[in-house]
Amino acid sequence: MFFLLVIGLVAGFTGALLGLGGGVIVVPSLILAGFSVKSAVMLSIFVTISTWSMASEKYLRSDLVDFRVAFLLGLGTSLGALLGSRLLSMIPDRVVLVLFVSMLVFIVLSNLWAMDSSEKEFHLQPLRTALSFLFMMFAGVMSALLGIGAGVFKVFAMDRILRMPYRRATATSMFLIGITSSTSALYYGTLDQFTPKMAAVVALGAMGGAFVGSRLMLKLPIRVLRIIFTLIVALLGVSLLIRTSHTVGRSPL
Repeated sequence: MFFLLVIGLVAGFTGALLGLGGGVIVVPSLILAGFSVKSAVMLSIFVTISTWSMASEKYLRSDLVDFRVAFLLGLGTSLGALLGSRLLSMIPDRVVLVLFVSMLVFIVLSNLWAMDSSEKEFHLQPLRTALSFLFMMFAGVMSALLGIGAGVFKVFAMDRILRMPYRRATATSMFLIGITSSTSALYYGTLDQFTPKMAAVVALGAMGGAFVGSRLMLKLPIRVLRIIFTLIVALLGVSLLIRTSHTVGRSPL
């Protein structure tokens, strides 16, 4: 149980700092520790909700959350999550692993592409808003399938498609994560594979980590946040890719 507490703490800190919710830490860590993919996904959803509840309080008081964007794109993520949570039981573990590794590669590439530190003036544009809504539907599906808040997709859509300032995009992503993850949690909580005791332990750790991470995010330079983001995701991607290649290599998908 101590291991789960530590995983939750690290996930909450990293998730709040980078606007990811913590799933990119929880899922690969639990899989590498021997948990099944589906168990890791279910536990991760509840860590994500805990991270959201603690970090959003700080970001709301700092006036960083854009409610127009949050509620508009939150609808897209909820629709995607509703579909993705139903697909999880139909997709083999190894396929989910491949999807997760692919997502991590996407995270690194998109972040390297956007390694600027400037804060842009932001205005909603109809075409960019429509594209972001469609992209958020995909983010919702990934959230449910991979047990994450899909924060990287949200940050990408707001930062690169809507052209929001990076820090505001991170805070708004954190706020959106609760909407997406709660939709999936309502379904996962009814399944036999879900373990409430384990979920409570990792969630407790996540709340402590998110308390610290959300405050540090407001102080660190944007370029530093992007670099930390890229390094953490790249490290996790390499670790999970090794395991995925070994698993897939033993039998066909």
